[in-house]
Amino acid sequence: MRYAICDMRYAIRDKRSAISELSGALGDLGTLVPLTVALITVNGLPATSVFFGVGVAYLMTGLFYRLPIPVQPLKAVAAIAIARGLPGTAVAAAGWWMGGLLLLFAFADLSRWLDRFFTRPVIRGIQLGLGAMLVRSGLVLASRPQVVPGGEERVIHLASRALPVGWLVAVAALLLLGVALRHRRYLASLFLLAFGGLTALAVGGAGRVLGGIRLGIALPVPALPSTADLLSALVFLVLPQIPLTLGNAVFATVDTAQTYFGPRAHRVTPRNLLTTMGISQLVAALFGGVPVCHGSGGLTAHYRLGARTGAAPLIMGALCLALALFVDGNALPILALIPYPVLGTLLAFVGVQHGLLVRDLRGWEEAGVALTTAFLGFATNNLALGFGGGILLQQSLGLIRWARARRASVRPCGGAL
Repeated sequence: MRYAICDMRYAIRDKRSAISELSGALGDLGTLVPLTVALITVNGLPATSVFFGVGVAYLMTGLFYRLPIPVQPLKAVAAIAIARGLPGTAVAAAGWWMGGLLLLFAFADLSRWLDRFFTRPVIRGIQLGLGAMLVRSGLVLASRPQVVPGGEERVIHLASRALPVGWLVAVAALLLLGVALRHRRYLASLFLLAFGGLTALAVGGAGRVLGGIRLGIALPVPALPSTADLLSALVFLVLPQIPLTLGNAVFATVDTAQTYFGPRAHRVTPRNLLTTMGISQLVAALFGGVPVCHGSGGLTAHYRLGARTGAAPLIMGALCLALALFVDGNALPILALIPYPVLGTLLAFVGVQHGLLVRDLRGWEEAGVALTTAFLGFATNNLALGFGGGILLQQSLGLIRWARARRASVRPCGGAL
């Protein structure tokens, strides 16, 4: 713990480092904000419980890993819950299942047995597929008729076509991001979010946006799931999530951390990730919040926008706890200050950067496995199916190589003694 606090103190003493850590800390908002807003508005999860769980998980992550390891809502759980309109109690119940299972995997050290299936080409395919999905999600956010969460639809009419205003905002945000990355990389996300805030006030109306913000203390309330919630969570949410968590939140995150930080990522191991995620799940579930995990895409988001130490997750943890505890239980008006096109621009940028991790692959076999994994995951919108196909292809190629080597080692006997 004292080393993580030292990271924070160093960031504070060094002005540029502090700004870079803050910029990187906010780099994963493109994933966090849309999912949390949807879960709060569609599924009825309490905003206090959602951000309390995320905040505690970020603080624990920063203190333990001392690196910008991200905390995100479980993507499969969130997507299925939103699509099916499941109640928030069922979403929270998934956290009890996931927390228990992940801790079981950690204590049984199952990751050592699973590690042989998650080879580098398969992991690179997961990263490439996730990168493509992030770019697609960014384009979808930029194309929404609503520029700000909860705002009115905004379109402009050119000739006979109606174009979303979000497209213009996204283009402006992309240009600003490009300039910032070229000249002030450590300020990139801060410039982008400042531009987004001004845009939200202009498009959504300053009075309407700011008038909804209310300060006040709100504490999370413990909540226990019913038997029905536990059963529906297991069938609809947990079973589809487990392979995605193992692939992206465990093995791909380990690989991404080692790629970016080398020996500094010695604590980022499959067993440790399973443990911290399991504890985070149980904390979130206890207060009726959203199940959370780590993720390789979020790590790229934090890193590429400036985060280098555990100060970034500590900053995010403090901000999330402030949203949970000090805005009278309603964080949505503050989140409305971040327009969808700005979030989409962040997502698309992170997606491109994450996909570029495949550049270290060598040979047609590695490239074929990675592309198969990425294509199946992207086409089906399910990374679990993608790395399932990648693992199958990888094992098949290994079997073919083994058979060829065995035939080559067998020589017919010939000649007289």
